[in-house]
Amino acid sequence: MRSFYLVVFLVLASRAEAQNVSALAVGDSLYAVGNYSKAIANYEQIKNKKESVYLKLARAHQAKGTLDDALANYKLAATSTDEAIAMNEYGKLLITKRKFAAADSVFSELISVYDTNPDFYYQRGRANENRPQNINIKSADSVLEKQLDKYHPYIEDYKQAVALDSTHQKALGELTVHYLKQKEYGMVEKLAFKALESYPTNVEIISTLAQSYYYKGWNEEGIEWFEKLLELGQDTQFIREKLGNLYYKKRCYEDAIEQYLGALEFSAEDDYVHATLAKLYNFTEDLKAAETHGLLAILYKDHPLGDAYYTLSRTYEMKKDWKNAMKYVNRSLEEDPDNKKAEYTKVVVADNYYEDRRTVLKLYEEFIKKYEDGKYAKYDPTLRLARERRDKLNREIFMADGEEEE
Repeated sequence: MRSFYLVVFLVLASRAEAQNVSALAVGDSLYAVGNYSKAIANYEQIKNKKESVYLKLARAHQAKGTLDDALANYKLAATSTDEAIAMNEYGKLLITKRKFAAADSVFSELISVYDTNPDFYYQRGRANENRPQNINIKSADSVLEKQLDKYHPYIEDYKQAVALDSTHQKALGELTVHYLKQKEYGMVEKLAFKALESYPTNVEIISTLAQSYYYKGWNEEGIEWFEKLLELGQDTQFIREKLGNLYYKKRCYEDAIEQYLGALEFSAEDDYVHATLAKLYNFTEDLKAAETHGLLAILYKDHPLGDAYYTLSRTYEMKKDWKNAMKYVNRSLEEDPDNKKAEYTKVVVADNYYEDRRTVLKLYEEFIKKYEDGKYAKYDPTLRLARERRDKLNREIFMADGEEEE
């Protein structure tokens, strides 16, 4: 009788194992073609699941987007440090779910066993970079505040990842971004070139390098690396604007226009881009295009509009359309009454627009009086020009008065 029961048990066990193997094989096939829900259903049929099955369930749930279920299964799969693969994926998903403290614990446990694995340090750095820093200091202690601003423990993990693998692109990328924020441009460039030795087309690294040159004012180098991004197909409004500004600084106005027109393809109603194009077209004396973009800048811009009005007034001034020049310079001064450039432009426009010389003379005198006692008045070219024109107007009016008396 005992032999009979043993045979029955072995037959049932064999059938159960066959069912498990079948469910596992079908589940793997469904997972491979992206049918995650049915794959999960097959994995769930497996009796007495091993850690490897829980890992498959976790991956299927993660691919499907049911992340809480994925976390639960990863936790079952990662029952010991021997299951390093499951723990690694579990920790990464914890970061995705913004469970940073738990992720830190997972990767710290992995590092305690696998202390030469660079990616575990990188992942722990990611977890800790996003954790809130609960540091309370007195606002008056500015020295301590500056020191704490540069104290970032997670940076040490990124450094350790690079120390273990000098080609770890993600860790190098995080470090370059960190040093860019700290304005340590020399470190940015050192690390960026280190990364590019092993991966010359890493667009994240190239972008950080280009920004480093941009912010330190190295225009030629900035242009070179932003242009490199375009060559690699990284065409964005940010890149176009930065590149356009670099060409603007070098007074390569046609090149700058090309870049800002490219920026408009991403945001056709961007008032800043339109206003910049209006200025650039003024420089190239394409006054029709300057007028168009100046009007569009005003159309799309919220308050304040002072600069946009001023740029448009300059366009009309160059076109010798004195009526519209006066209209928009007045609007500029309504927005910003202390805009010195606009004040002087108004006087110049009035000089050409008004027939009454005495009214124009009064405007020059008021402008000179307002600014002649300024700290840098003796170096101010607008004051010099205003005085020269004032003196000439005085002579013209004097001569005219003399002719009338005769």
